[in-house]
Amino acid sequence: MKFRCERDSLVEVLATAGRAVGTRSSSQVVLSGLRIESVGNHLSVVGTDLDLTVHVSTEAIGITDGVCVAPAKLLADIVRSLEPGAVTIEAEGEKVEIGAARSRFSLRTFPVNDFPTLPEPPDPATFLPTTGLASALHQVVRAASGDDARPLLTGVLIAPEGNGVRLVATDSYRLALRDIAGSDAFSGTSQILVPARALAELQRLSALGSAAKSEGADGEGSVVGLSIGEHDVTFTAGDVKVSTRLLDGTYPDYRQLIPAEYPNRLHVGKDSLLDALRRVRLLVRDNTTPVRLSMRHGGVDLTVVSQEVGDASETVDADFEGEDLTIAFNPTYLIDGVEAVAGDEVLLETVDATKPATVRAAEETDFRYLLMPVRVS
Repeated sequence: MKFRCERDSLVEVLATAGRAVGTRSSSQVVLSGLRIESVGNHLSVVGTDLDLTVHVSTEAIGITDGVCVAPAKLLADIVRSLEPGAVTIEAEGEKVEIGAARSRFSLRTFPVNDFPTLPEPPDPATFLPTTGLASALHQVVRAASGDDARPLLTGVLIAPEGNGVRLVATDSYRLALRDIAGSDAFSGTSQILVPARALAELQRLSALGSAAKSEGADGEGSVVGLSIGEHDVTFTAGDVKVSTRLLDGTYPDYRQLIPAEYPNRLHVGKDSLLDALRRVRLLVRDNTTPVRLSMRHGGVDLTVVSQEVGDASETVDADFEGEDLTIAFNPTYLIDGVEAVAGDEVLLETVDATKPATVRAAEETDFRYLLMPVRVS
């Protein structure tokens, strides 16, 4: 195998496919490698840990067809360190050689036959608007649990909702919910539970980001393809395909957690609230120290009391409707929710100091972030 490719393009391909490599411990050393195949002027690079697979395709100057499995991180680091310009990669026997300008590297490869036989990612069967999916992932994935002891909560529920699609994630302390309207991608399809890790990798793809910015003049934006199998799902964004196993189980009934109505509403500027929260959080030294919000007509008072460090307080101007209320939250979780809101204004809706509160945009209801209060004396 021998091909030539521009350094920057090759770095992006190797880094993208490499995101599925080396993230989980495995007894199969070959899984720390990337499968690189050159056929004609088509280059295909695959990384996998068997749960998550990233398949990237690009154009290259093909010289000799062939395939090899090279160490993912070392290869990417070498190519990234080279001078700008054309990079030549040649694999023969148990070695792969990397050359550019006056630089030459030779690496030992893994046996190609040891690399798992992976099915070719299927063509998309349904589609989601890229702009909607990109923003939904940004808002929702953050609320999924990172604790593998509760596997269902490490996933993001994707389900049909009305004339669109709904994404839901929770770690039992907070819940993020986002509707993508105007898409029939899941029409007639039952819900699926996708590992948040796979969606986080999808969210990081430059292909997704660039596609989100490529809305045409006719008003129709780009789309991300979905192909849902019995046990897995594949997302296609540009030349990148991300495949992952689905989580098996019944997702908790999140609807019963959402209060029917909120008697108290705090309308506040997003940046003002975020800046104040970040300042008072400087005194927080562990997850048990909450931030207290004392909401009243005309504003909200933020207070953090740390027995070991000291205390901090700040007042933010705001409009408040309801009875004066003091409620406490985990400051990191609250900041996460406010950051995820689109727009310049935030609405914090509360029932009392013990029931879930909702953070959302003042003008839109497609995104909601539920947050359990912290009990304080």
